[in-house]
Amino acid sequence: MAYQSRKRNYRSPREKNAVVWRNTKLVAFFFTLAVVVWVFKNRYDYWAWIKTYFY
Repeated sequence: MAYQSRKRNYRSPREKNAVVWRNTKLVAFFFTLAVVVWVFKNRYDYWAWIKTYFY
């Protein structure tokens, strides 16, 4: 088999950054979603805590 000088599976920096940015957005989206669900589950505790300052 002859040697090929081309680089196999080469990705430009732009393509690498696009993949990293996509993964970052996915992680941020699911983290935000988890925080919203967590706050919603504990909403009564937070509301009681807030009421202590404005009672």
